[in-house]
Amino acid sequence: MDERSRAAPAQSGIAQDVELNEPGRPVDAGDEVICAGCGATLQSRVRVCPDCGLARESSAKALDRPLLAAIQSKSAAQSEITATTASPLVYLSPEDDRRRFPLLTRAQITLIGAGLFLLILMLLIGFLLWRQQKRESVVTGTSAAARVVPSPTPTPSAGATVSPTPVDDAAILASARAAVTNYNPTGYPHYTVEVKDGIVTVTGEAETQPEKDGVENVIRPIAGVRAIVNNLVVRLAPVIMPYRLNEAEARRLDDALRKGLESDKQAKEDSDRQRAQVDGEHEGERKRREAAAAKIREEEERLRREAEEKLQREAAEYERRLEEQRRLEAERRTRAEQARLEASVLRSGTIAWSAIVDGAAEILISGGSASVRNLGGEPPREVRSSFSAPVPRAPIAVKLLSTVGRGSITIAQEPSAANGYTTIVRVDDSARGGQQRYEFTLRWSVR
Repeated sequence: MDERSRAAPAQSGIAQDVELNEPGRPVDAGDEVICAGCGATLQSRVRVCPDCGLARESSAKALDRPLLAAIQSKSAAQSEITATTASPLVYLSPEDDRRRFPLLTRAQITLIGAGLFLLILMLLIGFLLWRQQKRESVVTGTSAAARVVPSPTPTPSAGATVSPTPVDDAAILASARAAVTNYNPTGYPHYTVEVKDGIVTVTGEAETQPEKDGVENVIRPIAGVRAIVNNLVVRLAPVIMPYRLNEAEARRLDDALRKGLESDKQAKEDSDRQRAQVDGEHEGERKRREAAAAKIREEEERLRREAEEKLQREAAEYERRLEEQRRLEAERRTRAEQARLEASVLRSGTIAWSAIVDGAAEILISGGSASVRNLGGEPPREVRSSFSAPVPRAPIAVKLLSTVGRGSITIAQEPSAANGYTTIVRVDDSARGGQQRYEFTLRWSVR
């Protein structure tokens, strides 16, 4: 009966709710419904069956009375089984807009926040390191620039075009010769072109003044030319006079020639003066550069001396420490060798001790001395001790040869490496009344 009632609604493939109350009445919030897929009893607010996962329809539907009776009997049987087995019911919460479970847990959010913080911290550290490196590079560049002596900047000639980076004298000489050759191929053999520190000097003869000026004009635009010294001499062409000059014309001609020669002389003097001025500027600049270079050399020499002195001090300190270590090591080896020799030469010895004791005392024997430690009563008096040989600081065996006294004389501690090879003999007269002289003879022998 239960299987048929469960299979009947499942075959339809549609999630139907069965009301357990009156057919045709809408399902209230407090009513119970039966799942059409598995037949489980659910509350009316449950939208999805927890057993089979079948979703409810939006409105409740009533079944036929025979099927309703079968379902009611099934639900009664299930309620009896539930009552007997006491199995817990699982209820589903109603649908809502908010998610039942968050996308990220609190622990995940904490880890993400910690990761972002570490990332920001690493970026900040990287930025600080980059800025420090950039600052150090700027400081290094500034100090290096301060040590470099600036090179003289030539003053371009009037009317010359600004050329890019100046070239060497050989390139300027080649360019000047090519420009003069192209300008006056026939008169070039009469010219002599020289270049020194960017200053072009042209000597020789020119037919006319325009030719002389043209030579200067073709050389001026060459890159690297700082100044032009035009020493070309204008050569006057021979005048063919078809008639004899009178005295006035001859005088005028002489005056013209004299003026030309004087102008040429004045031009040469001006060029020489200009060249001397340029040479003086070059000499001053050269002296300044030499002074700056000498200052840099002195500073480097001072730094080198300081570095050498520091190295010498460190080497002397290192040698002193090394010598001290060698001395300590030698002393340690000497002491060890003496102890070994003493232990090898003296294989045994005796110690005699006597004193007046009224109480208890301990005699501490180490090396060639014996000290007394009072444990109770009066301190020992008239203490005497004698050694046939110092007790070596080595593994030895001790033994009492003879004892004199009414109390007890025992070896409380034998020598060992742990106690510094110290022997302790205890004299106990506390049980007796009055003073008593105690004597003992102790023999030691190397093991």
